[in-house]
Amino acid sequence: MPLRLLWHSLCASARAFADPTPAEEISARSGLPASEVNALLDNCDSNQTSMNFCAWRDQFVAEHELRQVVDQQIAEHPERKAALEAKVAKWKKARDASCEKSARKEWDDGLMRPAAQAVCATASTKQMTKKLSATAARKPS
Repeated sequence: MPLRLLWHSLCASARAFADPTPAEEISARSGLPASEVNALLDNCDSNQTSMNFCAWRDQFVAEHELRQVVDQQIAEHPERKAALEAKVAKWKKARDASCEKSARKEWDDGLMRPAAQAVCATASTKQMTKKLSATAARKPS
Protein backbone atom coordinates (compact mmCIF):
# COMPACT_ATOMS: atom_id res chain seq x y z
CA MET A 1 0.00 0.00 0.00
CA PRO A 2 2.77 2.57 0.75
CA LEU A 3 4.14 2.08 -2.78
CA ARG A 4 0.67 2.74 -4.19
CA LEU A 5 0.40 6.01 -2.24
CA LEU A 6 3.88 7.01 -3.35
CA TRP A 7 3.00 6.13 -6.93
CA HIS A 8 -0.13 8.28 -6.89
CA SER A 9 1.68 11.22 -5.38
CA LEU A 10 4.52 10.86 -7.86
CA CYS A 11 2.18 10.76 -10.84
CA ALA A 12 -0.19 13.48 -9.70
CA SER A 13 0.95 15.91 -12.33
CA ALA A 14 3.40 16.00 -15.20
CA ARG A 15 3.55 19.77 -14.78
CA ALA A 16 4.85 19.49 -11.24
CA PHE A 17 8.45 19.17 -12.36
CA ALA A 18 8.57 21.96 -14.92
CA ASP A 19 11.74 23.27 -13.30
CA PRO A 20 13.12 20.52 -11.04
CA THR A 21 14.73 17.42 -12.46
CA PRO A 22 12.84 14.13 -12.20
CA ALA A 23 15.21 13.09 -9.40
CA GLU A 24 14.49 16.30 -7.48
CA GLU A 25 10.77 15.81 -7.95
CA ILE A 26 10.92 12.19 -6.78
CA SER A 27 12.93 13.32 -3.76
CA ALA A 28 10.38 16.01 -2.90
CA ARG A 29 7.39 13.71 -3.29
CA SER A 30 8.87 10.65 -1.63
CA GLY A 31 10.54 12.43 1.26
CA LEU A 32 13.79 10.63 0.51
CA PRO A 33 16.94 12.73 0.46
CA ALA A 34 18.12 13.62 -3.04
CA SER A 35 21.31 11.64 -2.47
CA GLU A 36 19.29 8.45 -1.86
CA VAL A 37 17.07 9.06 -4.87
CA ASN A 38 20.10 9.66 -7.07
CA ALA A 39 21.72 6.47 -5.77
CA LEU A 40 18.55 4.52 -6.64
CA LEU A 41 18.40 6.10 -10.10
CA ASP A 42 22.09 5.45 -10.75
CA ASN A 43 21.67 1.69 -10.48
CA CYS A 44 18.24 0.73 -11.79
CA ASP A 45 18.89 -3.01 -11.59
CA SER A 46 20.18 -3.13 -8.01
CA ASN A 47 16.84 -3.85 -6.32
CA GLN A 48 13.09 -3.52 -6.71
CA THR A 49 12.96 -0.03 -5.25
CA SER A 50 15.53 1.15 -7.79
CA MET A 51 13.56 -0.46 -10.61
CA ASN A 52 10.39 1.31 -9.47
CA PHE A 53 12.07 4.68 -9.13
CA CYS A 54 13.73 4.37 -12.53
CA ALA A 55 10.43 3.41 -14.14
CA TRP A 56 8.73 6.40 -12.51
CA ARG A 57 11.54 8.70 -13.65
CA ASP A 58 11.11 7.48 -17.21
CA GLN A 59 7.38 8.08 -17.00
CA PHE A 60 7.95 11.61 -15.66
CA VAL A 61 10.28 12.39 -18.54
CA ALA A 62 7.78 11.04 -21.09
CA GLU A 63 4.94 13.03 -19.52
CA HIS A 64 7.07 16.17 -19.47
CA GLU A 65 7.78 15.74 -23.19
CA LEU A 66 4.06 15.26 -23.86
CA ARG A 67 3.28 18.41 -21.88
CA GLN A 68 5.82 20.33 -23.97
CA VAL A 69 4.13 19.19 -27.20
CA VAL A 70 0.70 20.10 -25.83
CA ASP A 71 1.93 23.50 -24.63
CA GLN A 72 3.54 24.19 -28.01
CA GLN A 73 0.31 23.34 -29.82
CA ILE A 74 -1.69 25.55 -27.46
CA ALA A 75 0.75 28.42 -27.99
CA GLU A 76 0.39 28.07 -31.76
CA HIS A 77 -3.39 27.55 -31.68
CA PRO A 78 -4.93 28.91 -28.46
CA GLU A 79 -8.42 28.23 -29.81
CA ARG A 80 -7.68 24.49 -29.59
CA LYS A 81 -6.67 24.57 -25.91
CA ALA A 82 -9.89 23.24 -24.37
CA ALA A 83 -10.30 20.47 -26.94
CA LEU A 84 -6.66 19.41 -26.75
CA GLU A 85 -6.56 19.38 -22.96
CA ALA A 86 -9.82 17.41 -22.84
CA LYS A 87 -8.43 14.93 -25.35
CA VAL A 88 -5.24 14.44 -23.35
CA ALA A 89 -7.12 14.13 -20.04
CA LYS A 90 -9.45 11.49 -21.52
CA TRP A 91 -6.49 9.66 -23.02
CA LYS A 92 -4.56 9.71 -19.71
CA LYS A 93 -7.52 8.25 -17.85
CA ALA A 94 -7.79 5.44 -20.42
CA ARG A 95 -4.00 4.93 -20.40
CA ASP A 96 -3.86 4.66 -16.64
CA ALA A 97 -6.77 2.20 -16.51
CA SER A 98 -5.31 0.09 -19.31
CA CYS A 99 -1.82 0.04 -17.81
CA GLU A 100 -3.12 -0.80 -14.35
CA LYS A 101 -5.20 -3.66 -15.77
CA SER A 102 -2.27 -4.95 -17.81
CA ALA A 103 0.21 -4.75 -14.93
CA ARG A 104 -2.24 -6.33 -12.50
CA LYS A 105 -2.96 -9.16 -14.95
CA GLU A 106 0.75 -9.81 -15.40
CA TRP A 107 1.96 -9.25 -11.83
CA ASP A 108 -1.18 -9.28 -9.62
CA ASP A 109 -0.11 -7.34 -6.51
CA GLY A 110 3.51 -8.42 -6.80
CA LEU A 111 6.49 -6.17 -6.35
CA MET A 112 6.97 -5.75 -10.11
CA ARG A 113 3.49 -4.32 -10.67
CA PRO A 114 4.35 -0.64 -10.00
CA ALA A 115 7.33 -0.77 -12.36
CA ALA A 116 5.34 -2.64 -15.01
CA GLN A 117 2.56 -0.09 -14.78
CA ALA A 118 5.02 2.80 -15.15
CA VAL A 119 6.76 1.12 -18.10
CA CYS A 120 3.38 0.69 -19.80
CA ALA A 121 2.45 4.32 -19.13
CA THR A 122 5.81 5.50 -20.45
CA ALA A 123 5.42 3.58 -23.71
CA SER A 124 1.86 4.80 -24.17
CA THR A 125 2.85 8.39 -23.40
CA LYS A 126 5.65 8.28 -25.95
CA GLN A 127 3.17 7.01 -28.56
CA MET A 128 0.74 9.81 -27.75
CA THR A 129 3.51 12.41 -27.93
CA LYS A 130 4.52 11.10 -31.35
CA LYS A 131 0.90 11.07 -32.52
CA LEU A 132 0.26 14.64 -31.36
CA SER A 133 3.52 15.83 -32.92
CA ALA A 134 2.59 14.22 -36.24
CA THR A 135 -0.92 15.66 -36.09
CA ALA A 136 0.44 19.14 -35.44
CA ALA A 137 2.78 18.85 -38.40
CA ARG A 138 -0.13 17.99 -40.72
CA LYS A 139 -2.67 20.59 -39.53
CA PRO A 140 -2.78 23.85 -41.46
CA SER A 141 -2.11 27.05 -39.51
